[in-house]
Order: sequence, then C-alpha cells, then structure tokens
Amino acid sequence: MKYEVVVSDQAKKDIAHTYSYILNTLQSRINADAVLRRLYSAIDELSFMAGSHHLYPNEPWHSEGVYYFSANKHAIFYILKENEDKTESDGVAIVIHVSNASRDLDAVLRGE
Repeated sequence: MKYEVVVSDQAKKDIAHTYSYILNTLQSRINADAVLRRLYSAIDELSFMAGSHHLYPNEPWHSEGVYYFSANKHAIFYILKENEDKTESDGVAIVIHVSNASRDLDAVLRGE
C-alpha cells in the first residue's frame, strides 16, 4: 500500500521543539541535525509502511484510529485517511504528534 504523508502543524511544532532543545539546551548542532534527519526519515517511511504499525492502546485514541511507532527515542503518532478512489495512493497518513518516548504519551496526545 502506498500512502501520501502529511505532517500536521502540531507535529512540526513538536519536531521544532525537539530540535531547539537539543541545539540550545544540550548545545549540540550535530546531534540536533541527526535527530531531525532520523525523525523525517522515519516519517517518510510511512508512505509504504503506514498500515504496519499498531493502534495506540489507550482510549480514546485507540477508538479514534491513532497509530504510533518508535523512532529511536521518539514516539510518532499518526492517523490514516483512506482514499476512496485509490487513483494516486491508498490514502493519507497524517502525523499528528512527535514526542520523546519517555514522556507521558497520554498527556502528549491530550495536548498537555
């Protein structure tokens, strides 16, 4: 299956926050750049692997169809929108959040 991948504004903010934290707090441009590359590489892989990840186990996100997977020390959350006509792709994978996996992921999804 082939999916178009869209990164939401919130996910972009999450990634920018992670980059800024590594760059400014940890003072490592090399590591910040490497994490950024790894995150976007993992997100790009959703174009052909979006259907292979697990639904987030906790409610209400499980019922809402929120999927997640790990990319190094980060959790990437996304939803799938199926394409009815399947002309260009099977659907769209919309990345909704990116977080350090050590955080309270329910709180992340609640927007806290």
